[in-house]
Amino acid sequence: MKIDFKSPKKYLLPLNIITFNLCRLWPFRKKTLWVFGAREGHQFEDNSKYMFLHVLKNHPNIHAVWLTNEPKVVDDMRKQGYEAYRNGTLKGKWMQLRAGASFYTNGLMDFGFIPLVAGSKIVALWHGMGFKLIYNGKLHGTPLKLKRMLDHFFSWTYRNITIATSKFTVEWLKDCFTLKNSGFRITGQPRNDILFKIDRKAILNSIGIDDRKKVIIYMPTYRSNNLGKDAMSKIVKDLYYSDKLSNELEKENAVLITKLHPLTPHINLPNRKNFVILDYANVSSNQELMGACDELITDYSSCFIDFALLDRPIFFYVPDEDSFIKKSEDVDKVFFSLCDLNKSTTPEELALLLSKSDNKVAEATNKIFEDGSLKGTNYSENVYKTIIKEL
Repeated sequence: MKIDFKSPKKYLLPLNIITFNLCRLWPFRKKTLWVFGAREGHQFEDNSKYMFLHVLKNHPNIHAVWLTNEPKVVDDMRKQGYEAYRNGTLKGKWMQLRAGASFYTNGLMDFGFIPLVAGSKIVALWHGMGFKLIYNGKLHGTPLKLKRMLDHFFSWTYRNITIATSKFTVEWLKDCFTLKNSGFRITGQPRNDILFKIDRKAILNSIGIDDRKKVIIYMPTYRSNNLGKDAMSKIVKDLYYSDKLSNELEKENAVLITKLHPLTPHINLPNRKNFVILDYANVSSNQELMGACDELITDYSSCFIDFALLDRPIFFYVPDEDSFIKKSEDVDKVFFSLCDLNKSTTPEELALLLSKSDNKVAEATNKIFEDGSLKGTNYSENVYKTIIKEL
């Protein structure tokens, strides 16, 4: 049998079942030690990043530590004065064993292949609220029953507390992870606090954009190989070379920034007025970038849910709607109801929508994905207060 060492977690299941349940009995935990991880241990990013920074800045009573698999992340964070360790080191493992609370965005894999955080309050911040069925949400019948039985002993998405943003997202998360009602807290996402605090001029100037222009950002989701190797390239090129779209941008004194999904290969195109394609390496934060933009174009990405909080125009460009829906994850009907409010399937249709920009998508999205009680609150502080109560 050939073992895939790039994905060893499935081979470590017996060991993880043992260590996970032993750690639940470990009594030597410190309530004021909080550990954070993200993106399967590879990045200093997303909800965990902004929660970590909030705690450091506002709550010196908490000992906040970042854990990662990457030596570069450790080095970069220590240069900024943050405490960080690799998951696989003795110090990293000791921090996991001592933690009173543990925060992740993607699952226990954020703490390495053998996580030792069971027994702490495990908080699933997740990496966005959505409308696609994932994990258990895509299983039915016997496979779902077997998965639920196995999850009783160990699950990579085990958590004690799950943050949500509305009653709809609570139900979505329940379907995805087969969760009970008791563990949900409607707090908002820590990463979205930054949307309202950015320096627009500094961010746009850092990527070579004139901040006096209207800035429209296009953020499409990832297309897997089964949708065609060059699917995303063709979609971007159709926009890039559309005279109708170019004329509309010129008329609006606008620039269209294309920010591709990190798994999508960079698309090299010659310079064209009013069009910019960003290299993923040049973007430090999606939230900061969105906060600096005036309008959003997307497709099946959940980024519009975050952008809607800004009450700015949102447009959907879905030229491959039929093929994507057929070959991709199950999509909740709520997406189609929102998409239909401002949907285009050709560059010409998109140009027409841009000429009549409005906030109807943002308003409808917030009614579904943002609980009214969260308006005007600090999401990170909401999470902090929740965890303090739990501890």
